[in-house]
Amino acid sequence: MGVTVKDLLQLPSFRGAQVVTGTSRLHQTVSSLSVLEVADVNFFSQIIQTVQEEWYAEELVISSFYSIKDSVEQQCKTVQYLHDLGEVGLILYYVGIVMPDIADEVLELAESLDFIIICMPRNDYSLRYNEVIYEVMEAIVSNQNVNEHFVNESLEKVSLLPEHLRSVEITLKLLSDRMKANIILTNSNLDIINRVMWPRNSSLPVADLIRSMAPSILNGRTGEGELDSSCFVEYKRVQQKNGESLYLFIIKENSKLPPKTMDQISEVVQVSINLWGDKHNEVSEYALVKAIVNDESEKMRRLASLLYIDVSAIQMMWLVYIQDLSEERRIREDLKAYLSQYYKTAVIQTIDHGIVVLLGNCSYKYNEFEIAAEYIETTSLIAEISSIVYSPRMRNTQDVRRMYQLVNEASKEVHRIYHHRKLYTAAEVRSMKRAIDLSKQGEEITEECLSVLEPLLDDPDALTTLMTFLLDAKGNMDDCSKLLFVHKNTVKYRIKKICELIGYDVTINSESYDVYTACMVYRLIHN
Repeated sequence: MGVTVKDLLQLPSFRGAQVVTGTSRLHQTVSSLSVLEVADVNFFSQIIQTVQEEWYAEELVISSFYSIKDSVEQQCKTVQYLHDLGEVGLILYYVGIVMPDIADEVLELAESLDFIIICMPRNDYSLRYNEVIYEVMEAIVSNQNVNEHFVNESLEKVSLLPEHLRSVEITLKLLSDRMKANIILTNSNLDIINRVMWPRNSSLPVADLIRSMAPSILNGRTGEGELDSSCFVEYKRVQQKNGESLYLFIIKENSKLPPKTMDQISEVVQVSINLWGDKHNEVSEYALVKAIVNDESEKMRRLASLLYIDVSAIQMMWLVYIQDLSEERRIREDLKAYLSQYYKTAVIQTIDHGIVVLLGNCSYKYNEFEIAAEYIETTSLIAEISSIVYSPRMRNTQDVRRMYQLVNEASKEVHRIYHHRKLYTAAEVRSMKRAIDLSKQGEEITEECLSVLEPLLDDPDALTTLMTFLLDAKGNMDDCSKLLFVHKNTVKYRIKKICELIGYDVTINSESYDVYTACMVYRLIHN
C-alpha cells in the first residue's frame, strides 16, 4: 500500500542521491512531503518545539540546513526533533555548498535513531526542490488507491511503531493522512472522543455537522449524507470490547470516498479498538494518563475537561517501577498520601509495568528533588520498589510522552549500569540511553569510548572504585566508602591515583563526562 522510500529513490530526480543513514528503513511508506527552511535559527527551533500532539509517521522533510549550517549542535537537535515527531527521514540538499559536509555527529545520531538521511548529489548548484516535490507527490497520488491488503497493511504500520504509540488515535491519524479526510470517533451520544482533521489546521465545524445528522443516525437510517455540495459524511458503528457502541465518521470535502473504502476503514478502526482501545470511552484518571502517554490528544483534552484536571499545570513526573504488580495498589496509596502534602495536582495511575505520577502546583517552600529523595528514604514499601525516575521541568504533555518513552527504552538496563541505587534523574536516564546506543555501535566505536579506562583495566580495585564513585555514589566520597566497605581516606587516595593515571580529574563535573560515559558502557558490556 502506497509508495516506499525505496520506490522514491528510483525516480529520476533522486539520481545520484545517497542514503547515508537509516538504510534498514527504506521499506517505510511515504504519504507526504514537507519543506523545512527558516532563516532564523531560534524561530526554526520554536517551530519544531511548538508542534504539539502530532505524529508524522509517513512524512519526508526537505531541507538544506541553511539556517543552522554553522551549528552542528543545532543540526543534531533538529534531527532529534524530526525523529521525535515521527518523520520518516530527511532529504538534505546542497551538501558541499551550504555545508562542507554532513557532520559525523549528525550521522552518528541519525544512525543510532535509525533515521533516514538522503544526501542529494554533492556540490550541485543545479538542484531544485520542485523536481523532487513534483515527482514524489505524483508517485504518492498515483498510489492512493485502496487495495485488498489495505486493512492488514494499515494495522501492520501501527503495530511496527514504538509500543507507546500503538493507539486508536495514531491509527486514525494514519488513516486521515492516507484518505485526505477528517476522521472522527464519537460515543453513542455523538460526543467526540477522537478527532483528526485534514488538513490538520482545518476549521471545518465537524461537531456541528455530526450533530445535524443526529436524528438520522440515532434512528438507524443510512450511513452517509451530503450536507452541502462540497462536503460528504459517511459513518459506521464500531463496538468496544464491553459491547458499547461508538460511531466512526469520515468527512471528506469536495469528493466522496470510493465504494467499499468505508468498510475497510471501519475494519481497521474496529481492530485497533480491539487491540489498543480497551475501555476507549472510559472517563477516569487512568484513561487520561493512558491518553497522554499514547499521544491521543483529543481524548486527553476531553477527559481532562470532564475530570477538571488542568494538564497544563503538570510540571513533574515520577515513573515508579515495582517488583511485584500485586503491590501496586498499596504503593499508589502510599504515594498519594505522601505527595498530597506537597502538590495540589497529583495524578497517580498504573500504566503497563509501572506507576505514572504526574504532579503540579508544588508548594514552593520545598525542594522537589528532596521530596523524591525523602520518599525513597522514608517509605515502608521500599523493598517493593525497583526504581523511581524523577523527571522535572515537564513543559507540556509532549515532554511527558517523550520521557515516558525514553525511560521505557532504557529501564531494562538501569540496574546493569547503576548497581546500588533506586532513584534516578531524567538527566541520568538520558546519559544512560546515550551509553546504551554507544554500546551497540560496533567494536571500533566502543573501543574508542572505553580507551579512557585502559590504564585501569589491569587493576580491578581501581576500576571498581571509579565506577562506584561516579555511578553509584554520584561523586560522593562518603557514600563511595560505605558502598565499598573501606575508609574514606582509602577512596580519596584511590581516586587521586586514578585521576593521575587516566589524565582526567573525575571530581570535576566538566572533566568527568567522558569517563562517566565510559564507565556506563563498560558495565553494559561486561556485566
